[in-house]
Order: sequence, then structure tokens, then C-alpha cells
Amino acid sequence: MTSSRGEKDEGFRETHGRHTTPLPYRKSLRVAVVITILLGMLCPPTRAAEGIGEGDVKAAFVLNFLRFVEWPASAFRSLEDPIVISVLGSDPIAASLASLDGKKVSGRRVVVRKVPVLSALERCNVLFVGASEKAALEPVLGAVQRWSVLTVADFEGFAGRGGTIGFIRQDDRVGFEINEESAKKAGVKINAKLLYLGKSVHGREGGGR
Repeated sequence: MTSSRGEKDEGFRETHGRHTTPLPYRKSLRVAVVITILLGMLCPPTRAAEGIGEGDVKAAFVLNFLRFVEWPASAFRSLEDPIVISVLGSDPIAASLASLDGKKVSGRRVVVRKVPVLSALERCNVLFVGASEKAALEPVLGAVQRWSVLTVADFEGFAGRGGTIGFIRQDDRVGFEINEESAKKAGVKINAKLLYLGKSVHGREGGGR
């Protein structure tokens, strides 16, 4: 039986008797646009010709990570509490991370603290593990199990060893690995958009919290 002119075909929207673009396609197109914007924001090129140091690029990544991560309410004592980034040990990008101090994310001020040794570590929201701590990673991850902490580092295998986000190099761009299980163990929720852009890995899930 032939359908009447007034009926709508499945998957299409009718406007003044004419069919427009299929709805599923239009939705996919919007998603693609969002992903393209995120890629441009989170994955800037690291070519030296652009005059931007790799440390500054990675610091920008860290700042953007904060926009796609959700901590439990218990991670903050009040709405005015800052997002505290502790930088443990020494690392080539430590100076660039210090430039994030005073920035604002979701209405909260970012505070960056330099922590020379693990015994001096205090409650924080983000722990950037310096390359100097690579050999002793297990006690470092164990030290933050009592808090909801996003752990980040810039050395190979970090996420696979139980860290949450580890930087990697993808051709001429900075990329990152994400261990979602470690994030869940820490009570930290990572937005699906960030998960889409990162390379998923599995590891020790934060040292057996």
C-alpha cells in the first residue's frame, strides 16, 4: 500500500512537504563537530616551529583534564575550596605546571604545590608524579589512596602501572593514556569525551585500593 503524502518516512523530518537530512546522520554530524573541537583543544601540535614548548603544551593538557573530571563532593570542604595540584619530585615540565597556579576551572581556583619528597605530600585533588619517582611508583600511588586524587605523569607505562593519566607521544602530537579502572578506584569520574580522546589501558588499579 502506498503511503500518503502527509506521512513521514522513518528516520526523516518533514518540513513543508520536503524531506530534510536523516536525523541519525545529523546527530552523528553534531557529535563529529564536538569531537573535532575537543581534539583541537586537547591535542595541540608540538612542532617546535610553532614556538610553543612541549612542557607548556602538556601543562595546557593538565588544565583541560580538570574540565573533564568530576570529583566526589567529599573531595572539597566547601564551594570555595581550590583544586589543588601537587607536583611530586622533579620533572622537566614542573615549571610549566607552576604557571597553572591561579587559573580557574568550574569556578574553583587552581593551586599548584611543589612537593619535594613523598613524606611531605598533603591532601590534594591532582597528583602529578615527577619522572624522578618512576622507580618508586607503588608507594606514591599507595600514599594517595585515602583521598580522591587524579594521578598524572609524563613517563612511559604510568597508566599501565596503576596511574590514571599518562602522557604519550603520537606521531608529532602529545597524546595520553587513561586507566579508567584506576580513576574509579579513586572515586574520580572521567567524562566520556575525555575517555574517547585518550588511549584506554588497564593496569594495577591504583595499587589495590
